[in-house]
Amino acid sequence: MESTSSRTCSVMLRRRRPEVHLSRFSIVLIVLVSCCLDRIFGWTPDVLTKSYITYDNTIPAFFGNSTDYFKLLDQDEGSILIGARNALYNISLDRLIENPNQRVMWSSSDAHRELCTLKGKLDQDCQNYIRVYARVGANRVMLCGTNSYKPLCRYYNVLPSDGSIVYDSNEMEALGRCPYNPLHNSTYVFTDGHLYSATVADFSGADPLIYREPQRTEQYDSKQLNQPAFVSAVEHNGYVLFFFREIAVEYMNCGKAIYSRVSRVCKNDKGGPHPLNDRWTSFVKARLNCSIPGEYPFYFDEIQSTTKTIEGLYGGVRNQIIYAIMTTPDNAIGGSAVCAFSIQDILDTFEGPFKSQRDMHSNWMQVPQSQVPEPRPGKCVDDSRTLPKASVNFVKMNTLMDMSVQSLHSRPLFTRVSLLYRLSAITVDPQVEALDGTTYDVVFVGTNDGKVIKFVNVLSSNTTEEVKTVILSETQAFPLGTKVNEITISKKNKKLIVISNGKIISLPLSNCNEHEFKSCRKCLELQDPYCAWDDVNRECRTVGEVTGSSDKLFQRLDGSNVNDICKKYDQRDQRQHKVEDNDLYTRVDGSGSAEKEKTSSEPKNVVIIQSTRGTVSSVGPIDIDNEISMTSIEGNDLTNKIGSHQYHHKTDPLVKDDISVASLGWKL
Repeated sequence: MESTSSRTCSVMLRRRRPEVHLSRFSIVLIVLVSCCLDRIFGWTPDVLTKSYITYDNTIPAFFGNSTDYFKLLDQDEGSILIGARNALYNISLDRLIENPNQRVMWSSSDAHRELCTLKGKLDQDCQNYIRVYARVGANRVMLCGTNSYKPLCRYYNVLPSDGSIVYDSNEMEALGRCPYNPLHNSTYVFTDGHLYSATVADFSGADPLIYREPQRTEQYDSKQLNQPAFVSAVEHNGYVLFFFREIAVEYMNCGKAIYSRVSRVCKNDKGGPHPLNDRWTSFVKARLNCSIPGEYPFYFDEIQSTTKTIEGLYGGVRNQIIYAIMTTPDNAIGGSAVCAFSIQDILDTFEGPFKSQRDMHSNWMQVPQSQVPEPRPGKCVDDSRTLPKASVNFVKMNTLMDMSVQSLHSRPLFTRVSLLYRLSAITVDPQVEALDGTTYDVVFVGTNDGKVIKFVNVLSSNTTEEVKTVILSETQAFPLGTKVNEITISKKNKKLIVISNGKIISLPLSNCNEHEFKSCRKCLELQDPYCAWDDVNRECRTVGEVTGSSDKLFQRLDGSNVNDICKKYDQRDQRQHKVEDNDLYTRVDGSGSAEKEKTSSEPKNVVIIQSTRGTVSSVGPIDIDNEISMTSIEGNDLTNKIGSHQYHHKTDPLVKDDISVASLGWKL
């Protein structure tokens, strides 16, 4: 762990930086170089996507309107519950078909809608968006909705006969439980009979709080919550953890910055002695550090999404972790990363030193241990109402920990730099077992441009000191410009459920039988824990779908000795490689057709360039291990046929010029 103590800023602010004047050409050149560096380096050199899958509008889908603002509220083995505008939908995971008898319709009253419009809100805002679903009993649930900017909660009974939900006429205000705005970044978790929520408690959104009736965070106290955007909440043993981003109060002497946070409250917190009986006595928070290491680390400071808590084997040690998407600020270079954090590391941080500021003109410094009262502030106790006022007042004024929570591997597992999109949603299929018994977390991330990227760290079981990420696939799940809001996995149906504001689709977890993986070598080089080469049927198969003995199934997730294995078990694949080795150059015309020119004395790879004017040239030779494919700025498909293999790349343009780089695979 590292200290997040602020450096003295007065000296930094007094330094005058030399003025730099850039010509228009220089600015364009910088942008072009940064775009190319995105593709060449992207902070993950030598990591190329194994498979690209284009948008398919024929896959199973559940449709709504873009203003339905779908939100995943609950999931079981066979269905998901989606909160939407004036409705709660129960959708079967098998075919994404709604179970109509289990739909709940709940609209705002005319009086509430009229009052909402009188306050200046749009008609689409003055609806009831269902945002909270909690099972409060065996056959009883609580729903909360925005209700035209006047949040309400209702109780419903679940009929055992058909699962339909019936309103029982019990209604109450949802202040502190549900947001006013359907797009507000709020979260909640229901555990041990209590609802823990993180939202806002007023119409304007100026009163953020973390709430469990009757306890809440301090009102209008920037040291506790400073314009937070809440992301998720999880329960762990006797604690509830909240993940959010906020304006960093410890950085304010230097300027304005947003940091990612994790906060903790105790489940048995009963509040402090009077008059603090409705305030948390255990609320503490710490910074989450997701950064690229170096003398000057590069930070991804804004948390966007997290997974649930996952238990598995990491570095040979059983641990509970959580994956998080972190990004750079909106006005910075578009960078996104995925980091993993150990729950134990988070809890250990909360046992460390506190950070405090003597007055508003002072820097934030570590609080000496001699100044921390006993019992330790923020610690869970049997009855917090008996705590001395010194401990309660200390944690009220000093909620921030001095040490930040370091990511599990001390670096991101995955990074992506793009001017076109950022990562927006994440889920994980935990501890997928390979043929040799090794387990891997298969991670799926969505983007705000409709993509779903699948990757795995193939070293996760053996070490946390090193990261080797394999990007398995990149799928255009939604049309360009459509944000992926949430992703979840149906283990029973082996499907990935992808959710946007007004559409839900399902994708297969694996694509082992795609045409480009028909050979042994291509199948094993994919390094997908779901896939294995079936030497009996001579095809790439999904591991769980193969019946009988697995003796003739082969995987090589570390990517080693693939050629040796395939030479031994696939002679036809070896002959196919000989044909491939003789195909030295491929010339592509403007329509995408190809013809071959064979020259035995030249190296065996090709660079294909297609200009925006439709003219084509082939440039070579380069290293056989590398492929470079350049396509026009319209983003058309370019098929590069090498021997009997096809590689389809559909990518987004980078620069509006004669030539735009689509995929770079140089090893530097």
